[in-house]
Amino acid sequence: MWKKSLIVVCLMLPCWNLAQAGEARSVNFAVFQKYDKNFEFEPIVEGKFSDFITTMQGSQILALAHTADTIGGDVITFQTSVLRDENGSFGDFGIDCQLSFKDESTGNDYSYLLGGLCKIIQVGRGQNSKTLLVIPHTNVPDTTQGFEGWLLLKEDEKTGTAFYANVSMLH
Repeated sequence: MWKKSLIVVCLMLPCWNLAQAGEARSVNFAVFQKYDKNFEFEPIVEGKFSDFITTMQGSQILALAHTADTIGGDVITFQTSVLRDENGSFGDFGIDCQLSFKDESTGNDYSYLLGGLCKIIQVGRGQNSKTLLVIPHTNVPDTTQGFEGWLLLKEDEKTGTAFYANVSMLH
């Protein structure tokens, strides 16, 4: 447990030095899991949100987050789980993420990075798996810069889970 906490702190420290009074953005983050074994996650999905969801047929959405007023140096956390009594045992199926947002924009050259840790939890119903994924800081597209789309940040092939993101203006 202390190792996870140390990793989270190490991921966040560089962000504190980069925090700028930049223009706030919304970070959009989505997690999908395959139910069709032949489905392949695309590295980039172009189009509006409805196009993105249509492209993901063959998978189910596990989590969707849209932040407000995010600036460089912020840490975004979210957890979504289904907890259940499994004949006297505790069942937990879900996602738990801590992500740091970096704004490396200069002038009119916009650059946003997102990275951190996500845990995929599948405990109960005959399974006992907790997978910790490190999502390296990755440039994510800003939809206001002429590209409507989502970028695949990380895929865990064992669980069939994929993490996508983009950045947009506040609405």
